[in-house]
Amino acid sequence: MKFSCVKIAVLCLVAALVAHAAPYDPPTWRDSTWDYRSEDSTDLAGEVSYAKVAAVASLTLIAYGAAYWLVFDKGWWDEQGNHFHFENDFDYALNLDKFGHFAAGVALGEGFYEGYRWAGASEFQSYLFAGLSAMFTHIAIDVKDGYSPKWGFSVFDVLSGTLGGFLPMAERYVPLFKYVDLKWSYWINTKAYYRQSHTGVFTDDYCNQTFWASFKPYRLLPAGARKFYPSWLAIAAGLSIDEGVFIKDYEGTPHREVYIALDYDLEAFRPQSRLARTLIKWLNYFKLPAPAVQVYPEYHWFLLYPIKF
Repeated sequence: MKFSCVKIAVLCLVAALVAHAAPYDPPTWRDSTWDYRSEDSTDLAGEVSYAKVAAVASLTLIAYGAAYWLVFDKGWWDEQGNHFHFENDFDYALNLDKFGHFAAGVALGEGFYEGYRWAGASEFQSYLFAGLSAMFTHIAIDVKDGYSPKWGFSVFDVLSGTLGGFLPMAERYVPLFKYVDLKWSYWINTKAYYRQSHTGVFTDDYCNQTFWASFKPYRLLPAGARKFYPSWLAIAAGLSIDEGVFIKDYEGTPHREVYIALDYDLEAFRPQSRLARTLIKWLNYFKLPAPAVQVYPEYHWFLLYPIKF
């Protein structure tokens, strides 16, 4: 019920943001190439404030402490350790966990970027330092995992998180990302993961997570054809796994699931204030409920995936 309320609140918030925006060919923030993340030099201070740097560092420490208390301490970190070792867990969750580490890196990269930019670092410096901060965070976590009796230091987990941390920078400077977004959706349709893990947290509940590549046809169309296609309508391809991954003595074979769905490009509505653009930027990482079809390994239609009913 709580999660449903959150979803409804998000949808209402998006509706309020776009209520005053034109639905077709809206004005872009910077230019016709949709350089949506580009910052005006007048948006934020151009000089580094050491007081703000200290504030960012303090908030980071508080966030890390909260993450440890709410997430990591519920896992193996409160157990007796082991000697340091490497472990590349290619069979865990059919490798969907690598997408999870990537998504965590994205969240860290965006958060650090906003902090560094607010503190007065340049746009490029903020993106660069944000990516490096996400990388060092993942290294620190996996060093701790390296002493786990069940896990180990995973080079590919660190690499996935690092790539995610640099995604915001790529979205700013690599033209490809003007035409595709990487998104995440989550809805508890099965309790299989929680039944096998009493200390489980949703970040490892991969059978209820889907990772998406959302393509923006409007931006690829010739100028004359754009008036016939909604600028906000995108097409997404998603990857998930079935619950059998977390069920012992599962009768079938655990498998990956592939989805094709409609999606919403919230950036198409082009709010002009920096606060609104930042909010839309964050919301656009979430794949909101929309019609979808599972195309592998079976065909199923869903009215508002990831909600299955």
